[in-house]
Amino acid sequence: MDHGLRYELAAVLGRPAVLQTLARALGRGTVVPLEAVGIGLLPITADVARAATAAAMCAFAPSGPDPLPGGSAGAVVRRVALLSGPESGFDRMTPGLAALVEAASVPDRLAYVEADYMARDGRQSSAVWREGRLVTGPLLLGPTEQFVARDAPIAVALRALGVMARGRRDGFLVAGLDRFRSTEDWCRQGGR
Repeated sequence: MDHGLRYELAAVLGRPAVLQTLARALGRGTVVPLEAVGIGLLPITADVARAATAAAMCAFAPSGPDPLPGGSAGAVVRRVALLSGPESGFDRMTPGLAALVEAASVPDRLAYVEADYMARDGRQSSAVWREGRLVTGPLLLGPTEQFVARDAPIAVALRALGVMARGRRDGFLVAGLDRFRSTEDWCRQGGR
């Protein structure tokens, strides 16, 4: 396989301070600043996704009597069906990770994105949370659907975070998501 033609990414995007809180709750992961001012990326490897457990939710336990956002039985069913089911478009999203991202989004918006391409063939998906609620998605662009940059799931997620196209550079390029070609490469960058 020619890795020069392959692009793969699974990540949570948002303000670095919010992503740091999420990384601490997971007990792993490093936030990498993006080129778009005020936006960072937390790479989600299979190990990080598996670390998203009920115990990690303790980092977001409320100090008062209010329940954790998304803590109802209905919300759990929604996360399982919409965000981690086979039709979600997500390969790495787990119910636990969805719950953590949802809880971490209370102070500011967060987006979860995935992409897997070999040259021009592939798929991408995204979801956006705000104030502890899923507000966009999951959005999926499958391998047989026409790619329109401004309507692609990752572009929609980036706009929700305030990243806008500039001239001929779409939000993907403005954010600098083309800097590395794999989630593992983002992890190595974050370790520096």
